[in-house]
Amino acid sequence: MVQILSLIHSKNGTLSSMPYIPADVTNLKAKYRRESKLADIEDTIAYFDEKAKANPDFFYRIRLDDEERVRNMYWFRCGLVRNEDTDGYTWLFKTFLECMGGLAPMNIITDQDFSMRAGIEEVFPLAVHRHCRWHIIHKAEETLGPFFADRPELHKAFELCVDHSLTVEEFERSWMTMIETYQVQDNETLGSLWEKRMYWVPAYFMHFFFPFLQTMQRSEGFNAVLKRYVSLGNSLLQFAKQYTALQQKILGSELQQEANTALKQPKLLTYLERQMSKTYTNKIFNK
Repeated sequence: MVQILSLIHSKNGTLSSMPYIPADVTNLKAKYRRESKLADIEDTIAYFDEKAKANPDFFYRIRLDDEERVRNMYWFRCGLVRNEDTDGYTWLFKTFLECMGGLAPMNIITDQDFSMRAGIEEVFPLAVHRHCRWHIIHKAEETLGPFFADRPELHKAFELCVDHSLTVEEFERSWMTMIETYQVQDNETLGSLWEKRMYWVPAYFMHFFFPFLQTMQRSEGFNAVLKRYVSLGNSLLQFAKQYTALQQKILGSELQQEANTALKQPKLLTYLERQMSKTYTNKIFNK
């Protein structure tokens, strides 16, 4: 604003002779920003409408606030929320459910966001929801790292207890034994992990289908790729177009894997393997 006023001043003489005061310039800039954002929303909706005309299965919803600003947005498999609160997540999950024709996910992995957990419990009450194990351990290691460094036997007992317990009873028994053996009843971080155990310890999810997944690694990997396509300076329309380009690349990779599976059969030794080969791509079958 100072540069704008200086330019006007240089053209019109003294400050008192200027036709605008600083507040006028500020209001004008705010007006331009509002108009620009409104145009961006309109252009994004027009882009989505074009997609919907070309593809009857295309789905999108945009939620505005009282000032006509985007509050939440969902299309393809992408959701944007302005405020990461329960209301925002609940809208997002309900919109996802609408997009999926009422078909809810059976299993969900998220970070430790309790607003998200509240939304999941409301919209997907039958889903098995677990917290990302990597995030929980990574956070705990901020205090447990030095603590374990001085107690290597305790660290080994911790890993054995968490990673190798096959039942809830075995895990809880091993944990109690570990706590008593090493006299760490007063460790607050271990106490916190114990209180949250039903959300992240593998033994509590043995009867549920989480193939090769205990963390949000796939989601984090996608976020890293996404950052190569978009930036904070992108408009909504630019973001939507770049996200579409990324989706097409991922779809192309999936189609290539399916083609490879159709052309090259893995070595099959049992009836079960023959069944699996008809269901999975070669990459997943080999895992």
